[in-house]
Amino acid sequence: MSSILSLPAWARRAPAALYTIALFFFGCVNIGLPRTIELPLDKITHFAAFLGLEWLIELALVGTAVAARRRAAVAMSAGAGGLLELVQAALPHRSAEWLDLLADSLGALAGAGLLMLLGRLRSPRAAGASRQLP
Repeated sequence: MSSILSLPAWARRAPAALYTIALFFFGCVNIGLPRTIELPLDKITHFAAFLGLEWLIELALVGTAVAARRRAAVAMSAGAGGLLELVQAALPHRSAEWLDLLADSLGALAGAGLLMLLGRLRSPRAAGASRQLP
């Protein structure tokens, strides 16, 4: 079975780059989600989009120490959200909102948290071994 590390660097980085391009494209075009009082689809979309970006950035950075990779992925994902909001502020048909940036950042943090949780669930022996008495 081959590992993610056996992939060339460009193959690990291309998904994050393409996803980021798509986020900026769809974040800049003149489309709109239906707005309802009951369900804030815009904020949910921001949250999910930047959770996904955080995961793809972590994939791109595989081979780096886990803590450093996770911090960098959260910072880059949230930073991309901030940059997108600045771009949207300059567009006549879009608007920049602090709540969008908050949803982007929370999505990036949730992505990191879910990956951390999945990592712990994948290796229960390692977690259990440290709790056992010698």
